[in-house]
Amino acid sequence: MNCENESLIEIKDLKIGFKTPEKILHAVKGISLEVRKREIVGIVGESGCGKTVTALSIMRLLPDNTIVTGNINFSGINLLSLKEDETREIRGRDISMVFQDSLSSLNPLMKVGRQIDENLMIHTSLDNRDRLSEVLDIMDKVGLPDPEQTYEKYPHELSGGMRQRIAISIAIVCNPDLIIADEPTTALDVTVQAQILELLRKINRESNSSIVFISHNLGVIREVCSKVYVMYAGHIVERAPAETLFTNPGHPYTMGLIKALPKLESKGKELFDIRGRVPSIADLTQGCPFEPRCDYSFERCKKEFPDLKKIDSDHEVRCFLAGGIL
Repeated sequence: MNCENESLIEIKDLKIGFKTPEKILHAVKGISLEVRKREIVGIVGESGCGKTVTALSIMRLLPDNTIVTGNINFSGINLLSLKEDETREIRGRDISMVFQDSLSSLNPLMKVGRQIDENLMIHTSLDNRDRLSEVLDIMDKVGLPDPEQTYEKYPHELSGGMRQRIAISIAIVCNPDLIIADEPTTALDVTVQAQILELLRKINRESNSSIVFISHNLGVIREVCSKVYVMYAGHIVERAPAETLFTNPGHPYTMGLIKALPKLESKGKELFDIRGRVPSIADLTQGCPFEPRCDYSFERCKKEFPDLKKIDSDHEVRCFLAGGIL
């Protein structure tokens, strides 16, 4: 059996709500997704669609006022059933996360080398000398110059790209099975962004870690992912192999995201944008949540919520017109 076809993590009917004094606000509304071993999977959508909340639920880092139901099955274990001490054993060792803003995710009062070392202290039995060797080795692997000198620096002394490499070092130093990268290139310039994307691909190739890559940027998703889930208003609205998604998108929202990508021939022209805005999690819609912004909507879309429809062997779309006139 090809282990690359084995499921590493499988999310089924995940629902996430936040308790407020007045009501429960539903951020994620029954999503299901799968990541196989050695696979890079993209989750894409505008801010507020539920991407990061989904990632934090895998890491069990959501606030106390959160209600989470469903299953997050990781290597045969339902992560939602674990106690806090059991979760801490897995977090950082088997599953790790690279956050969007490296400056706020790193401890400003601790040398960056010590922050990488901390993960080894928690999850391994290595002595001081061996841990130092591992830290310097991982810093070298992620392309940090002069690891011994960089080890002694504080986060504010490093550039944005170097801080992100430190964050990646913390995430991969224990060789986890799953890495969640939440908008890891958003605040970086184009050159550094390309370097970070290549680094993540290299980690995937050489360490066999699976990666969940979260972004609002479809261009970045196309570059690194083999499979893509498109999220909108707490729902998965499309799932497809990356190449299929870009050559044959099935949902009007996906079409809009692709159309909004800057192109060489668009130079000097006004860029396309999807009209309207992502609904707030406080908004309650009876029909399709994308209907107010959709160019293809009709009366049924206002009243009924579409199911995910299979339009090809590995391509599902949540739209009444999927596989038809779109």
